[in-house]
Amino acid sequence: MKTSLNKHKRSAAGLLIAVAAFAAALTGCQKDFEMDLPLAVAARELSLSKEAGSTHVLVYSNGEWTARFTRNVKWASLNKLEGYGNHEIVFTYAANYGISRKVGVVFQKGELADTVMFTQAGTVTEPSLAFAKPAVALLKAPSRIFAPIDTNLRYCIDDVEASVTYYDADGVPGEPVPVVTRAESEEGDDKPQAQPVTPWISEVAITHEGVSFAVEGNEAGSTRLADLTLFIEDAEGTATTSVLSISQGIAEPSLKLDSSVETYEGYAQQCTIPATTNNLVPYADQIVYDITYDTPVEEGNEWLSEPMLTDEGLTFSLTQNDSSEARSATLNLSYADALGASVSAVCKITQRAYPTAVDFATVRGMTPGEISLAGYIEGFVVSDPASKNIVSSPQTGQYAFDRTENDRTVYLESTDGRYGFCLKFATEDDNTLERFSKVRLSLDGAILEKKAVPECYTITGLTAANILETSTPDEFKIPVKTKRIAELTDDDIFTLVSVPDLEIMCKDGAYTNCTDGYSLKDDVNPIGATAPRWDVAPLMCYDKTGEVIHMLTNAAVPWRRFSSGRDLEFYSVVAQGSGTFRGIVVADDVAPVRFGDLGRYQLRAMTQGEIALTEEPFSKTIVEWNWNDRQNDLTPEIGEGEINKYDATQAGSPDFNNVVCSGNGGGTSEQKGLVPNGSVVLSRQWWDFDKDEGKYFDISFSTQGITGSNLIFGIVWGHGNMNNTSLTGPAHWNLLYSVDGGTTFRPVPDCPIIKKRSIVWWSGTSQDSTPGYTEHLRRLPADCFGKEKVVLRLQVADKVTDIAPSSSASTYPTNLGIEKGTLTPEITAANCQVRIGTLTIRYN
Repeated sequence: MKTSLNKHKRSAAGLLIAVAAFAAALTGCQKDFEMDLPLAVAARELSLSKEAGSTHVLVYSNGEWTARFTRNVKWASLNKLEGYGNHEIVFTYAANYGISRKVGVVFQKGELADTVMFTQAGTVTEPSLAFAKPAVALLKAPSRIFAPIDTNLRYCIDDVEASVTYYDADGVPGEPVPVVTRAESEEGDDKPQAQPVTPWISEVAITHEGVSFAVEGNEAGSTRLADLTLFIEDAEGTATTSVLSISQGIAEPSLKLDSSVETYEGYAQQCTIPATTNNLVPYADQIVYDITYDTPVEEGNEWLSEPMLTDEGLTFSLTQNDSSEARSATLNLSYADALGASVSAVCKITQRAYPTAVDFATVRGMTPGEISLAGYIEGFVVSDPASKNIVSSPQTGQYAFDRTENDRTVYLESTDGRYGFCLKFATEDDNTLERFSKVRLSLDGAILEKKAVPECYTITGLTAANILETSTPDEFKIPVKTKRIAELTDDDIFTLVSVPDLEIMCKDGAYTNCTDGYSLKDDVNPIGATAPRWDVAPLMCYDKTGEVIHMLTNAAVPWRRFSSGRDLEFYSVVAQGSGTFRGIVVADDVAPVRFGDLGRYQLRAMTQGEIALTEEPFSKTIVEWNWNDRQNDLTPEIGEGEINKYDATQAGSPDFNNVVCSGNGGGTSEQKGLVPNGSVVLSRQWWDFDKDEGKYFDISFSTQGITGSNLIFGIVWGHGNMNNTSLTGPAHWNLLYSVDGGTTFRPVPDCPIIKKRSIVWWSGTSQDSTPGYTEHLRRLPADCFGKEKVVLRLQVADKVTDIAPSSSASTYPTNLGIEKGTLTPEITAANCQVRIGTLTIRYN
């Protein structure tokens, strides 16, 4: 198909040179001069902006001339179409909201002609033009077909051309036959081309919505093929095309729905009834759809609408049924072709009443088990589907964790912010809920699970079908709930709470202070283990009153630790100040298995930005040992104080408080992500069997001139040396204090035993050993303020220790070693260790 414009090239190019020469000669000349040229123009190509405007063109002639466009266009006009002698004409053009375009103006005087080409830029620089479907299969009978298109060329659709290519019986295509031509053709180019078959497609019409065309009946007795091609060319000659493959067989209409009776829930929805037989999709706009309601409805109140036959089957829309009863209608489909063949189908459609609202309290009061409830609950999604920190990964094998649990879990908070549910969808694909969206959720058929201590509720077995409605996410509609740690209750579990005045105790570490040599291998942790031991870690926070809460962070969270690739450097990543932590309150059962008691509630951050501890720390440090200088000594890094280890031996030890992996492998040289000499080990036989009492070490410091509301002691520690021969450090310790320089000691009031746990080892690790140190904080009595010398004594409370249990892949959940052993005189000092990462004394 020829699309180039017919350009007359009989203009006199030399005349323009003469024009320029004459103009130069006339400079400064006072004598009138009249140019005597047969025909010439001042310029042959002009570029126009995409905005509307006009431009002038000079015409030089010594006689009469005419002007015309090279083709008919709607977007441009001339102020005159003829003239005499030298003149200027005005070319006016509209704004171009399509692709770049051009048109020529031909000036003619007798046999002489010259053309000026106008090229206008377009708004659309990346045109798209495509049939909604690449192919269509037609029936035998003659018909008119509509094929939808997707395009951004709405405002230049009149410039789209079309051709049809017919194939012979052997599949050989003929020459394209123009059926819609916008551009001017060259002389003689419009002669019909010989075709392998008689053309059978005609009356092609193009709009921005699609292409319609007429198809003759197929009397050939076999399937015939053709391609309908759409074509548009911009001003630079770049073409955009789309092809629809058309096949026409000899079949008659056929339709059979999968079901003739369907029942739907009462919410507004799009429905589809599949079809087992269906060759009518190209004729969907010609099918007669008849809806008969069992109970007549007034015009404008139709609840079944937009029936359409598609490749998937019969689709239609239902509005929400706000009545108290079910409603029904019969949907009839019928189609007859031009040859008289007809087909029909019918379906009885029933829609139940929309469920009634049920509050969270009612569901919480139900008996655990399968839920049989016609109502729905409504709440706000407060978890973030993009976060990898929603829930702990359940352990599914000795060294296996199910990380998909995170993506199947949602926290839903009641609209008043009082209660929350943990939702578990059957698959990750079923969970389509966006954070901060308002959701209506059917619970029918789901399972309600209740945890007694603390009291919280999980709903499992949900699918996408349980989601009745969702709204556009709006963070500002979520109830703002601010509570201090001491004010949290079981009702707050699985809700979003802002907890003010928090500070992280271990400031020189990461959000997950665990050895990554025992974590899963992934993009966050390239040196991870093939037999991982952990997938979630706690980090202790405390407030101005000394109340404690742990934040939980999963190993898959990208921001959980510094990971720039620098080789095992100390690098502070946690928030150093104080402020508000906005997180979801949870009651985790996974993390405590390894890390011990983590309190009644924990917090989970969906994003790092919600750990907004950006204010100055509210606590001041009196003295702190953290061994960040990597020196094997007992000199404090902050403040002044002493550690009296008595007859214990001392050695440097790898630290868990700053886990930075270089990514070069997990060999001994990299300590599996541990920092060498970042902590201290004190070794001795910690039980005095002669006196039958525990031994101790002391920490002394001065509070002279210091007053405040709270004085706290923090310790980060563990025992064992990552092997199964050094698990026998004492597990239980008492905290005593002295304000008379160490003469007399008393137990710190309201101070539970401080526990020390075994650290993981490679072979046969027990299920309850920890992959990092555990953190502990105790409030010291007020009489410790203002003293010249305060002594804290950590004394072994009993002979409880740990063991290395025999373990296997089948019995790993019951193979526990923590607090299962007893200290004996045979245990050597080398196997009875205290391993400390941080000791700190702070006040506010």
